Order: sequence, then C-alpha cells, then structure tokens
Amino acid sequence: MSKENTLDEHLLIQKYFSDIGSAYLAERNVELSVGDDAAVLNLNPDTQYINSIDTSIEDIHFLSFISPRDIAYRSCAIALSDLAACGANPSWYSIALTFPKADHLWLEDFSSGLNDFSDEYKIPLVGGDTTKGKLSVTVQVMGEVKKGKALLRSGAKENDLIYVSGVIGDAFLQLKELKKSQNQDTGFDAYLNPKAQIELGLELVDIASSAIDISDGLIQDLNLVCKSSDVGADVHLSMIPTSVENKTLELINSGDDYQICFTASEDKSAKVNNISARLGVPITEIGKITNTRELTLIDHEGNKMDLESGYSHF
Repeated sequence: MSKENTLDEHLLIQKYFSDIGSAYLAERNVELSVGDDAAVLNLNPDTQYINSIDTSIEDIHFLSFISPRDIAYRSCAIALSDLAACGANPSWYSIALTFPKADHLWLEDFSSGLNDFSDEYKIPLVGGDTTKGKLSVTVQVMGEVKKGKALLRSGAKENDLIYVSGVIGDAFLQLKELKKSQNQDTGFDAYLNPKAQIELGLELVDIASSAIDISDGLIQDLNLVCKSSDVGADVHLSMIPTSVENKTLELINSGDDYQICFTASEDKSAKVNNISARLGVPITEIGKITNTRELTLIDHEGNKMDLESGYSHF
C-alpha cells in the first residue's frame, strides 16, 4: 500500500490544509485555526455573525470529471455567495471533505483550489473534518455585519424595484456544453469558478430592502423573497440580462448563477447605478414588487407565462 493511502487524518490535515489562508488569521480575529480540536475565535460585541453551510456532492452538484482544483474553488465560492446576499464581510471558513482514497496528486490539486479561494477573498481556513466515502465537500462560512444591518429576504415592500447583478443563464449554458465535451480547458468560468458578489453585498447595506443569491434559479429564488416579505412581483422576461437572445424560462431559472437579486425603493435607483459603475458590476432592473402575493413573469408580448420550479434539492 502506498504512503498516500496510509496517511492518518492528522497527517493528512497537516500536509494539505494546515496553512491555507493563514496570512489572514489576525485580521479575521482567529486566534487558533487548523490543527487543534476546534478553532478559537475572538468575537466583537458590536457585530452580528452570519453563518451558512453548503454541501456539494459529486455527480449532483459538480461533474465527476472536473479538476479537484475547480471542485474546491467552486464548493467554497457557492457557499460564500450566501454571505454576499446578506451584506456580510467574510471572516473564515471550514471544510468537511469526504473522499474515496487519500490520493496525493488529487489532494495537492484540491488544496491549490482552496488557496485560490482564500487568496481571492482573503479569508483563512480554520478547521474541518476528513473521512472516507463518496466524494463530497461541505463548506461552512462565517461573516460579520454591523448589528441590525444584515440584508434579509423579508424586507421587500410594494413598489420596490427588483434588480439582478451580472448575467443570468451562463452557468446553465456552460454546464450543457461541459456535459457534451467533457473538456474544461476554457470558457467555463461561470460554472466552474463562480464569483461570490461580496463587494456588491457590502455596498447594498442600507440601500437594498431585501436580497437573495441566485443559486436555484432566478424565479424560484425571487419567489422566496416574495413569500418571506408577504408581497408579489412582476418580472419582465425581456429585461433579464442574458448572453443569448433566446430568453427561455429554462435559461433564467436553472440556477448556479450566484448573482444577487435584490429590491430597493425607487428613490435609491441613482445610488444603485453609482454602485454598478463604481464596482464595474452590471446591475439590471427587471421588475417591480406588488401587493398581489404572486410572482408573475411577463413575456415579450406582455402575456403572463406559466412558471415551473427551478433546481430542486430533493
């Protein structure tokens, strides 16, 4: 049996995970990270802590043939996207990794993906767990907001404008191409390397009345905002930003976009436009909040479209 297959958990963690993001420990108030029974964190009494956790499973949330580096980065970024939608500043993350065998080259590449993620968002890996089994990655992320400033799904009000960042549907299109070609060399960043919109989320504090990240599909996720806020919405298909002219319900509602959908009062529109220009992030108005308690998608001819569910977890 090879040395890689006989590594115990402690040595495996020390070799591949112990130093990831260590340059950011002090600025994120982490006193002790990977290597002990638990992480030690210094808490600030003037802030609230935003916690989220996501699990990615092989052949369900990512394709089996994509690189370990992309699996690591993607799994972390989609977890962090929840913090972006809350307007939180990321503090740290932890990982529970289940994998079939201790393969040296696979773990090296996976570790590189974690380093890419830590360096991009300047947050440390503070702990986690490893076990043997079918490949899955569970990522817990923690962030901070000033007390009472978290962006929630429940604040949308009648006549608020509905906005979405970025472009919708590119990850869906790229996933279809990846399944056909099984070649991930170029042109698949929207699916393989999604970007958590952290800077945008921070800028939207005190401007957005509600927000959600688009993980399961634009219409499905916006409907969660409507339900939480006890409102409805009119959304115009023609206004939704896509990279192709043929805008279909499947295109806009298949998920994996990890953009932010948010609402804001009409008097905030100039500030929203300034944020878009300052960050270089496209922000598009796509509709308006109503008092109907029903989400309506309106086609190019002004007709109400039949809606289907987006991504289903079960």
